This record gives sequence, structure tokens and C-alpha cells, in this order.
Amino acid sequence: MLSSFLIRNFRSILELRLDFTFGEGKAPNRYKEQEIMPFFDAPGKHRLVPCMAFFGANASGKTNILKAFNSLGGLVRGDSNLQAHFDPNMLNRKFEDTTFELTFVNGKSSFIYRLVFNASEIKEESLSKDGEVVFGIHQMNPVFSPGLLSAAYTLEKLTDIIRVECSDGEGRQKRPFLSRIGPSYSGLSADLNAAFGYISKLNYLDSNPQGIHPIIAVNILASSLNGDGNAALQEIADVVRRLDIDVHGLDILKKEVGQNEPFQFGAFVHINAQAGTRHSFHTISKHKDVDGNVLSFDFDKHESAGTIRLVGLMGLVLHALNVGGLLIIDELECSLHPLLMREIVMLFKKRSRNPNGAQLVFSTHNTDILDDSILRLSEVSLMRKTLANGTITRRLVDIRDEGEDIRNVTNFRKQYLDGLYSGIPHPAL
Repeated sequence: MLSSFLIRNFRSILELRLDFTFGEGKAPNRYKEQEIMPFFDAPGKHRLVPCMAFFGANASGKTNILKAFNSLGGLVRGDSNLQAHFDPNMLNRKFEDTTFELTFVNGKSSFIYRLVFNASEIKEESLSKDGEVVFGIHQMNPVFSPGLLSAAYTLEKLTDIIRVECSDGEGRQKRPFLSRIGPSYSGLSADLNAAFGYISKLNYLDSNPQGIHPIIAVNILASSLNGDGNAALQEIADVVRRLDIDVHGLDILKKEVGQNEPFQFGAFVHINAQAGTRHSFHTISKHKDVDGNVLSFDFDKHESAGTIRLVGLMGLVLHALNVGGLLIIDELECSLHPLLMREIVMLFKKRSRNPNGAQLVFSTHNTDILDDSILRLSEVSLMRKTLANGTITRRLVDIRDEGEDIRNVTNFRKQYLDGLYSGIPHPAL
């Protein structure tokens, strides 16, 4: 579970640390018996919130915070190079490098993963567990914990992995050590597996109204259902139906496409260049007519933008709930009715629906969610941007600690829209 995230010199962000701990002091009375969770009781006396909502005016930096999570995940997965993720603050050049530092709880331990990089090299990379260094690399000079070294993986062997697989051969580290050691040497260390597994599987959904294709959502969910794609598709369809969407079922049709044959509109395409094959995946939605007959519809052609986005979104939501993962969504309300957005948030807040400690981090302009029965003081973060300090953020609990009379029974929505907490636009048309 996520505890904090430091972001330095990334897009509009100069330097900020996001805090995901429960900051309200004493726990609510009988909170362990309540269905709506105020926090998770994580090992090591950590109290971590299940949700974090970012509010702010347009261009305040909400999306940039979420993109920072996605960049860190992409670097650790090794799916793109440094230059693609190095996007420094152009208005304030206080820092030369970008720094990401993620603190999370796994099992009974607290981990900190730190990465400092620019467009051409990684300056620093480290992983610590409960305050003890697992590995650290500074300018290609590594340090490893005694527990990481063995007869098979000596200091020389691990150093060679960095030199051969992570560098350009000219003394510059080009890939995170964790991105190579995690997937390729899974038997080396449970600590490395835990860090790689958590960071590489951060799921991010941007604000594109089309969301992600159903086949991708199905594959993600299936990974937590023993690879059963049919079960994943059925689970998504069932939840979508129960959210009062008039879809009685979903099918995904796989078709091999000839080399000169055009792909069908809306199809997801997979091309295997090595095998010389091309396949399309096309989504079909089922509806009942006035006589009760089940009819098939072209999903991309006939369904609404909200339904299309919701189907992809639910695959990510259900996967996060199954594995206790971290789900990051930009503009959660995009194409969704406010009551549906509320239900998605409540999936993470309800004890019965979220037994594995999944967390939801999202940005939104929907102020209906600012209700004391949904989000608490520790789960609402307000953002604004200044030229001197870049994007800055404060949680409602921080504002309360500065002397404002804010309680969980306060009408957050009215006070936010009245400008009490800042983080709203001031148009002058």
C-alpha cells in the first residue's frame, strides 16, 4: 500500500511530497466495525487511506501528478527510455534532474524506492527496506546488502548485470537496475520481487473518453483470475449491468486478418511480425429487445461514450480490488454520471469490497464527491500552481492543522466552491 510519493522537477511540479497516511489523529470510535473504512491498518502501525482525490483548477497540475506515477511505472517496467520520461519543469530550472521516491508497505515491511535521472542517464537508484539498504547505485557505483549476495550472485556478478544490461558501456546507467533484476532474476530476492511487482503493476487510466479497449481490460483482470479471460469478461459485464447500464452481456470476437485485408472499425489489432499473423479483437454487446430476445450490437458503434469508458475502467477497478493494487485515474468522472463515480469510489472505501488494501488515486472536477459520507479530510487534496513553487498541494487535514475549523461533518463542497480552500479558477471574461 502506498504511503508517500516524492516528485521533484517533473512537468509543472518543482518539488512536492504526496502523503497517503491518515492524518486526523484519533481513529473514529468503533472504526473496525464500520463498513466504510477511514483507513487501512497496515503493518508497522501504518494507517493509510484507501482513496485520494485531487481537486484544482484547470492547468493546476493534477494530471502531472498522475503522469509521474505512470512515468515511474514505465521506467521500472522498462517499456520506454529515459528521454521519453524526462520532462522537467521549464519555468523554474532550480533542479537539473528528476527525482521519484515512492514509499509503500508490503507485507510487514516498509519499502522506499528512489530514482534520480535526466534525459541521458540515471544518476541514482536505490531500494531500502525498513530503513536498511537493499541496493544502491550512484553514478554506476553499486552497494548491495549482504542478504542480496550469494555464491551464485556475487558482488562481481551483480555489478556485471548493471554494466552489461543497464548501461551504455560508457559509464552511464541507462536502465533501472530494478527493471532488469525484477523480471529476469526473480529467484534472487523476495524484496526485489516485492518492489518490482508493486511498482511495475501501477495501472494508470488517462482522461481519454474512450478509455482502454475491452480486450486490454479483460487481460488485466484475467491476470488476477488465473488467466481466465472468459471469467474476467463475465465479471466486467455483470458489474456494468448492476451499475444500471443496459448491457446484458459482452463478447470479444477474435479473427485472423489477411495481409491485405483491412481491419474492422473499432477492432483491437495484434500483429505478430515474427509469425506473420494479424488478428483483430472486436467487442460485441448484448441487449434485449421489447420481446425479450437477445440481440448483438457493435460495441464501439452503438454504445455510449460512458459505457465504452466504463467497461474498460471496471477491468482495472476489479483487478486492483483482487490484488490489493494501486489504481490511478485522471478525471474519474469523464463520461460518467456522478452516482456511478460515487459507486466506483465506494468500492475502495467499503470493507466488504476491498479486503486486500487496494487504493484509488484520482483527479476530478466533480464536486458532488466532496461529501463527508464518502471522502474524509485525509483523502481530499487541493492543488494550485505558482511560478515560484510550481504545483503545490494541501490536504484538507493540513488546512485544518493550520487553524481552520474543518471537520468530517463540514460541507466540503460548498466551502470549496466558495473559495475557502483555494484550488478553484478565477475567470475574468
